[in-house]
Amino acid sequence: MWQYALWGLVGAAANRALLILEVSERVKKWPWTPPDGPGGGIYAASIALHLGIATASTAALATTAIISNGLTAFGFGVGAPVVVKKASQYAIRLLPPEPPEPAQEIVGGE
Repeated sequence: MWQYALWGLVGAAANRALLILEVSERVKKWPWTPPDGPGGGIYAASIALHLGIATASTAALATTAIISNGLTAFGFGVGAPVVVKKASQYAIRLLPPEPPEPAQEIVGGE
């Protein structure tokens, strides 16, 4: 099973590398460079989270019969961050909305 998690990590790394190349070509510089980018530390943290999400998701899926070879695990690692993001958006929509705050009454003549 850990081999499939490793393939998921490799798939996520390939996905992230392609994203970095795409953004670098579009903005004509490294995407983490200030003032437009968040800085190296924050960008590195986002990459670590991206890879961690893909690895954990692939490891969880590897406990089922869905992932049965390295290619499937690699493919899921490539798409896992997008799938997890979409699933979290659906989960947030299922939560009940927060009640509106009561309106403040204005006392006085202004």
